[in-house]
Amino acid sequence: MELRALRINTHLTRILLGTSILVALLSHTAMAVKYPITLTDCRGKAVTIPREPQRIISTAPSNTEILFALGLDSHIAAVGTWDNYPAAASRKPKIGDYITSIERVLILHPDLVLAHGELNIQAIEGLERHGVRVFALNPKTIDEVQRDILRVGTITNRETQARVVVSRIKSAKEQVLLKTKNIRSKPGVLFSIQADPLWAAGPQTFVDEMIRLAGGTNLAADAKPGYREFSSEAAVRHHPDVIICTDKGGREVYTRGIWKSTNAARNGRVYETNPDYVVRPGPRLAVGILNIARLIHPELFKGK
Repeated sequence: MELRALRINTHLTRILLGTSILVALLSHTAMAVKYPITLTDCRGKAVTIPREPQRIISTAPSNTEILFALGLDSHIAAVGTWDNYPAAASRKPKIGDYITSIERVLILHPDLVLAHGELNIQAIEGLERHGVRVFALNPKTIDEVQRDILRVGTITNRETQARVVVSRIKSAKEQVLLKTKNIRSKPGVLFSIQADPLWAAGPQTFVDEMIRLAGGTNLAADAKPGYREFSSEAAVRHHPDVIICTDKGGREVYTRGIWKSTNAARNGRVYETNPDYVVRPGPRLAVGILNIARLIHPELFKGK
């Protein structure tokens, strides 16, 4: 199958465009949140939001995507170094990545920092010592991503918009489950985030969850949780039927050398895909869920 299988189809594009328009319209009609409100973040910490945030800083690409999806562009004071979507994110001031510049954050006087609960732990502690209000996210499953989008919607007075964004992810998940509910074969899938050396998506990742949703078997499911270095020889011995890689040029790697003997290489089932759709816990998981399903079971998504 050619790489065009990775492109978002016309039907999905229309859905996404329609959702974007609807979110914009809802920004004027949403029911107002009554402040102050108190919510618990991923650390188990109760964070009180005294009023609707007007100056928000995001320290992670996924958080930035959530804020933009909720129509909060004008409220975003700064983002992380690697926050590249949507295009407007590149025009925002940068405050670093997992090594967040506390000094830059303080200069910008945010009334809320939306942080990553694991990668930004040191920055969170430093910011809170300076009295900065921080709400941390670190979802581990697709359902938790939906929950966190709704939480951000509540915090920012964009509850209705958040429900629209979450409905898009739910719809993608339901479409895939409906298509795959009666499948008999579960192709073995190797998902590579780096070809040389090989790093694969193991258990407790969004990728692993998407593979299972799509009716596939993750060949790195017995590895340690997360994204881990994986023996190429061991991967070949697992006989992958489908190989999906995220680095450019990965397709060439997995069709030569020891990989030539795999079912994936012999049957032309080595694909490249955009990692941001499947590893970022944000709105574009809706696209990632459908893309992964199409690659694993293309026969179920013909004409879609």
